[in-house]
Amino acid sequence: MNPWSKVVLGILAVAGLLTWGRAAPAAATSKLAFVRGGNIWVANPDGSGARQLTYSYRDQGPALSPDGKWVAFYSGVEEDTGYGQVFMIPSQGGVVQQFRHPDLQGAEHPAFSPDGGSLVLVGLSHLQVKDRGGAEQAFATMSICIADLKTGNLRRIISNPNTKLDKGYVYEAPAFAPDGGRIAYQKSGSDVSGGFVVINLKGKPVFRFPRNRRDATPYWRPQFSRDGGQILCFSPATAEGEMDLVYLVDLERGRKTKLTEGSNPCFVERGKAIVFERWPRERWTSPATAKPDLWRLELAAGARPRKILADASQPAGQ
Repeated sequence: MNPWSKVVLGILAVAGLLTWGRAAPAAATSKLAFVRGGNIWVANPDGSGARQLTYSYRDQGPALSPDGKWVAFYSGVEEDTGYGQVFMIPSQGGVVQQFRHPDLQGAEHPAFSPDGGSLVLVGLSHLQVKDRGGAEQAFATMSICIADLKTGNLRRIISNPNTKLDKGYVYEAPAFAPDGGRIAYQKSGSDVSGGFVVINLKGKPVFRFPRNRRDATPYWRPQFSRDGGQILCFSPATAEGEMDLVYLVDLERGRKTKLTEGSNPCFVERGKAIVFERWPRERWTSPATAKPDLWRLELAAGARPRKILADASQPAGQ
């Protein structure tokens, strides 16, 4: 039994909640996960009933399982890799369990498959330090991987070898389509450029946005709509004083529709609404003290955004 399988079995023994690899039952109540003070919290989709789950003060990137029983996230930065590790915790609270795989030295940005039986994540492997003109520089292979939570098998979908780590990520925020046959991912998180790509499970691109490859406008954190026909994403501000903008992109026509001002959006309550970050204007004048809040927008004609949680970021819904 490999180390990954041992960890998965440990999670099952501790919580006894998930049946890996089967169609996930609908959650009795919908949930919202988010980050506050470097810790993972959960709440109701309207922001009520907020509860703290972790206490490491360096956790981020939560993702909820389809049945709402688990929160996956990544945490920390290993000194020898400059990369974090993936963990899971029951959404009702409990023991934090770390994911490990012998082929990965680091892992970040986890997201669940539609049946809850797998995680898609960004993995780091083949770490090496090279001498470049008297200065040491770290390189590694970055991959988008699918980890089967029942068998422990790891499948690399796309990889980028010899990535210079101090230049940032080449892949970020992967997410499954509702049918499990496609993955959307953000192309770059290292600077304010690069859109998103949709690939099939063989790694072949089937859609990219912006469609014009000369257009460097960033469109980040892609999330599929419930029918798989649209992508929810945001475009971060590229100049001081501007606001981040949330969009829906139609995958058939390649057209975008602006929804509101904000960043890091996610669907909640099975696509009934979205929750997103919104930064105050002080973000530009007092960046050391400015903090984002979470806002909610019903996806209905005439709806207006309303603030639901203060000092909160990186929302994830189901």
